[in-house]
Amino acid sequence: MQRILFVEDNETLRQLYGMMLPKSSGLWETALAADGEAALTLLAQQPFDVLVTDFNMPGINGVELVRRARALYPQMSRILISGIGNQKQIADALGETHQFLAKPFDVKALKATLIRIHALNDYLSDDKLRSLVGRLGTLPSFPLIYLEIMKLLNTPAATISDIAELVAQDPSMAAKMLQVANSAAIGLPEPVHSPFEAVQQLGMNTVRSLALSAHVFEKFGKRPAKNFSARALWEHLMATALLAKKIMELEGGSDEDIEDAYTAGMLHDIGKLMLADNLPTEFQQTIQLAATKQIPLHAAEQEIFSANHAGIAAYLLGLWGLSAPIVEAVALHHTPEKTELLEPSPLMAVHVANALASTKPNGKISDTVKPLNLDYLEKIGMADRVEIWKQLAAMPPIQRNND
Repeated sequence: MQRILFVEDNETLRQLYGMMLPKSSGLWETALAADGEAALTLLAQQPFDVLVTDFNMPGINGVELVRRARALYPQMSRILISGIGNQKQIADALGETHQFLAKPFDVKALKATLIRIHALNDYLSDDKLRSLVGRLGTLPSFPLIYLEIMKLLNTPAATISDIAELVAQDPSMAAKMLQVANSAAIGLPEPVHSPFEAVQQLGMNTVRSLALSAHVFEKFGKRPAKNFSARALWEHLMATALLAKKIMELEGGSDEDIEDAYTAGMLHDIGKLMLADNLPTEFQQTIQLAATKQIPLHAAEQEIFSANHAGIAAYLLGLWGLSAPIVEAVALHHTPEKTELLEPSPLMAVHVANALASTKPNGKISDTVKPLNLDYLEKIGMADRVEIWKQLAAMPPIQRNND
């Protein structure tokens, strides 16, 4: 049972939160606090799994509360509820919280977030995963350029030129932007030569996702490894992200789910890069074991490391404070049956896209050791969509005109 602390200075809303998640359900036990000071007192008296706090409160506001909670109780999940007018402050708070919910929020959305967090807490607190992460040395810090991009995106007067100028200040980010824009997977009709053109063609949300992945590649992608290509990994991440986005769009996902599917697709395999760079000898053993036994790489990693690249990537993204749907999609993209949320989601899109992103030259889906989990797809009522998704994956991008 999850223990959840709701912090809200409006008495009516506070009582509403308490009624939304009845203890009789067996899933949640809730406590209520009227302000930040009262919340900190309760947190000091007893442990909680999740903190859900309003943004605007007298005294200690929501951002300061989650900041203090993160320092004092780093294992506790943090959710910030905010009106749409506070987007600039929200951008400043990235990295302090695990999830934002906009007012007025959907009760279903809150419950879905809590369900995800419950499963992720168990997954990411696994001792073997933590032990492996501890062997990786210093994890990359949250990319500052991401925060700057988010601030610009939430500034009404910001332009494409502003974003492009910011991207141009980060050589690694600019290079990745141009690489993505000019890739065959994107299939733009004309080559892209500048960050401005790249931002214009790719869109703001793609730029946001690239800021995260480019940061990891800058940290870990420089050391060559036998039988492992960082470039090939990057191309797979791009293909998976694009296909996950298309699947989520096709299935009528919300704008937020579509963006989360794309971001998770761009990040789902960065744990491989981290293993290849930090533990090259043992990572080579996993590659050889996977080839010898004809098993997926993540299964070979589990035998060698007692954990796998999906968990490592999700652990990092959890530390960075990315949203629960993104962390879930990365953590469980090989094992979606572990989710407690049985409905179409970014996890579904990334799981499917990861399996179907690679195609043969004739456009057919290649044989793969990344099988689709049909039992999971059946359980969420999406198994009958597989053939349509395969057709979507096999569609070639728009061909560039080289005349």
